[in-house]
Amino acid sequence: MKNYTTIQEQDRKLDVMDHVNQDHTKELLMIAQSYGKNMEISEAHIIDIFEEGILLQVREHSAFNKLFVDFELQGDLEEQILYLAYNSFVKQKIEFTNNTKQYFEVIEKKQITKNMTRLTIESQRPLPEYYAGYAYGLILKVLEKSQPIKVKKSNKSGLIKNTFDRGFLWVMKHLSSQKRQKLLETMNRDIRLYTLRQSFGSQQGYIDIFTHGHSAGSQWVEQLQIGSIVASRTETDDKHEHLHEGQAILIADETAYPALAGILDFWKNPQSPIVILLCNDTEDLRYFEGYSFPQNTVVKHINCDALQQGTQAIEYLSYIEKIDNVWGALENTSAKQVRHYLRNQRNLLSKNNHIKGYWRLI
Repeated sequence: MKNYTTIQEQDRKLDVMDHVNQDHTKELLMIAQSYGKNMEISEAHIIDIFEEGILLQVREHSAFNKLFVDFELQGDLEEQILYLAYNSFVKQKIEFTNNTKQYFEVIEKKQITKNMTRLTIESQRPLPEYYAGYAYGLILKVLEKSQPIKVKKSNKSGLIKNTFDRGFLWVMKHLSSQKRQKLLETMNRDIRLYTLRQSFGSQQGYIDIFTHGHSAGSQWVEQLQIGSIVASRTETDDKHEHLHEGQAILIADETAYPALAGILDFWKNPQSPIVILLCNDTEDLRYFEGYSFPQNTVVKHINCDALQQGTQAIEYLSYIEKIDNVWGALENTSAKQVRHYLRNQRNLLSKNNHIKGYWRLI
């Protein structure tokens, strides 16, 4: 292999590797197949990132090989990998990131705590029975039903769709990093990822949404009424199989309470978990009133401002003698602090260290 330039910010590089390997396996496979020019590749994950590109380990049948893919942009690491993924999907004429729209009807709306609104929704298609951490990218618009909604194939299919995608690739490649980030933010401005708290009766379920202040999501929820139609543009499942063994720690702030509860609903680990609940207002802890945690679960409440949650979570973690696996979701900066502590101080491997930033304070 050629001599490539080492990235100086190792924590930043490892954060990107962990995120992509844990949450974007489909995109990595598409990159490997397209740039490796081999549709027989069945698995791919990043084993290193350099200034010039990503080094993948790929599997073809029973053989494992290495594949280096050069970056095609100048800019942020995640942007460059995103561009490789988008380009790969366009080459194979596949919808990028499962970009399929789905509609839900709101059949009940209920305030279950001071800041948590529960939407009971009915889907056009069956909801996943294993809903632990499953989430939909909901569009912050309210549609009123006048006649049955039918799912139609995108009118950008075929040549039109492929032309649009190639045009988007050209624009992405020629924008500055700053303008590129602004374009992506604009494209996703009205989309929020919300967890399916529970599914039942095949096509019905709960989506619990933490509302706070005058955020765009809070204003959207306020407009919803019984009979309103909401749409999702993407959907994703959470990766948490590593929690099935060893001493598992789960950390969640208010925005992640529904995902945490869903994961615990399907608890398989014979060893009881340690759960850290973060909150800015103790009233939000009422979300778990009456909830049946797995037997002998240790529950720690940390009540403080979001800016201090990372520091205080680390302080508590420092007293835990054995940590094998961690799942967590909280404010972005706090998530980085906890992730780096577990990686650098507790020597937790990336496959055991799943800490996500669910939102950004600054």
